[in-house]
Amino acid sequence: MKSMLILLIASISFSIFANTETDKGKALYIAPGKGGCATCHGETGNEPVMPMYPKIGGQNELYLFNQMKDYKMKKRKNGLFMTMVVAMERYTDEEIRLMAKYLSAVNSN
Repeated sequence: MKSMLILLIASISFSIFANTETDKGKALYIAPGKGGCATCHGETGNEPVMPMYPKIGGQNELYLFNQMKDYKMKKRKNGLFMTMVVAMERYTDEEIRLMAKYLSAVNSN
């Protein structure tokens, strides 16, 4: 019984922590004073303002993290890379991780 209670408490604690990280990621993603991600990709990452901008909501968390990090480090260069380099330069690795966590939790429908 005691082990069940510990497991339940751990599970609830993890859920609360995960939601907090997702909320922080959303706040960073939407923050217009930082990179302004939502300005181009929309609040959920699936409402791009131009057809050439990708839908990023619901993508794999590690994929999103790596793509944003590569833009920040100027390793990824495609037709839109200058916009993304500028957008990502203000974020720390931890902030990028949180945004990737938020975007991966978004329903991609």
